[in-house]
Amino acid sequence: MRHITIGITQGDINSVGFEVIMKVLAESKIYEGKTFIVYGSPKAAAYHKKSLDLPNFNFNVIASASEALPKRANMIDCVGEEVSVDAGMATQEAGKYAMMALHAGFEDLKNNKIDVLITMPVNKDSIQKAGIVFQGHTSFFGKAFNTTQHTDLFVNDAIKTCYVSSASQLSQIVKSITKDAVLEKIVALNDSLRVDFGISKPKIAVLALNAVLGDEDAAITKAVEEAKNSGFMTVGPYTAEKFFATAEYKNFDGVIGMYRDQVVTPFKALSYDDSYLFSMGLPKICVSPQMSLDYANVGKNNADESPLLCAIYSAYDLLKQREEYAELIKNQLK
Repeated sequence: MRHITIGITQGDINSVGFEVIMKVLAESKIYEGKTFIVYGSPKAAAYHKKSLDLPNFNFNVIASASEALPKRANMIDCVGEEVSVDAGMATQEAGKYAMMALHAGFEDLKNNKIDVLITMPVNKDSIQKAGIVFQGHTSFFGKAFNTTQHTDLFVNDAIKTCYVSSASQLSQIVKSITKDAVLEKIVALNDSLRVDFGISKPKIAVLALNAVLGDEDAAITKAVEEAKNSGFMTVGPYTAEKFFATAEYKNFDGVIGMYRDQVVTPFKALSYDDSYLFSMGLPKICVSPQMSLDYANVGKNNADESPLLCAIYSAYDLLKQREEYAELIKNQLK
């Protein structure tokens, strides 16, 4: 695998995000085959460093990605103004700064100045209070890249799962579960499992909408049957309770639920440290570590850096697999 450049956005400056970033980048072995650029505020980073036992750690502040040094913790100041850290507080200023970092990281990713982007946790309420419409990292990237097939894919060693409807109200969820919507998600997940994870013939489980199969599940059944007839290895619909209670998910490469809580709740119960969120269906690799803002522990030097480590190595593997797949396809066409 070639040497790659990984971007990391600062996330919420009032959270444990910077503590975790600095703990990870203070370890020399993390730089093997990788150059890192953090998009954020040097002043916010300096504030958080005071609570850490990292006397020899400093950010190398640069003006552009082309100036990044391979064995240094590089930072691009994408805030460029006086920053006040209100540790452990949800503020609209933190929301604004999180989005400034996200925009800067995206621009470099889009323009091939970095290879992958890792997004630290943000507070959606803080962002919205700053007057910015934000539904999540994957939605942001999907709109920015002008793609329609993007979706959250929650990944750990036990399961890879996504969901069909992004609606929050039950009545809206029911209306959005159509045959075409389910079939579109089957195709998208199948493609990602092949291209990004190297699974040649993915086996995909599809969950029912209801605890007991009802009329609303007819569209799901039709989508599964149509997918089968098109050559996809798709099975379902399964009722979610039985599917997870009997560990049926172990027999599948991917699982599609109908709404977020249906799959994210069991996903988080199954694992944590080896989990990450992959923004599936984008032209670039974007990964978010599965960790909380943890406002209560800001400044206590006890935040766990393993979710970010998992995100870094997973992003590296995803890029490697995607490039290997592209090379394989190119050779087949010759």
